[in-house]
This record gives sequence, C-alpha cells and structure tokens, in this order.
Amino acid sequence: MSEETQVAAEVYTFAKPFTFEGQEVKEITLNFDDMSGNDIIACDRQYRAEQKGAMSFSPELDKVYQAYVVAKAAGVHVSLVLASKAKDFTSLTLRARNFLLL
Repeated sequence: MSEETQVAAEVYTFAKPFTFEGQEVKEITLNFDDMSGNDIIACDRQYRAEQKGAMSFSPELDKVYQAYVVAKAAGVHVSLVLASKAKDFTSLTLRARNFLLL
C-alpha cells in the first residue's frame, strides 16, 4: 500500500485515565476508515441482540449503538467504551456519529 492510500488512525487520549478490568486506560486508537460493511453489520447485530426490543429507529443517532461502533473501530470490547467517563464517552460517540452520518 502506498503512503498516499494508507488509512489514518486517530489516537484518542482520555481526559483522565481510568481503570478497566484491572488495567489503566489512557488512550485508544480509532480507525473508522478501515472498517468494512461487515463490521457495521456486526455492530448492528450485537446492538440489536443486547437491546432486547429497546432499539432506536435510527441507531446512528443512538449513543449505545455509537458505542458499539467506537469499540469496533478501536478493537476493544464495548464495555470499555461504556466505562469511560461521561466527557470522553460523549466525545467518542460524537466521533462515531460523525463517521456514520457523513
């Protein structure tokens, strides 16, 4: 792959590190541009399975769904995203929303 066509990943640094499953989390690497249609479908299936009927008609605007997309883009479990502090969670889900809607 040439330098020009490489996908850029974004390192997101948490405002305040937090502990998740005994590990300190300071940052995650988000790579939305490298996601495939299969990744989005996997996020949708997991979201639907875990929401048990409490789903949004527009999941792209649902923060829970956005958390699944963030987790997939970062290669982490959604629980890590959900455990982040509110400020970071909001910032991360806004990134997912922007990716999904643009």
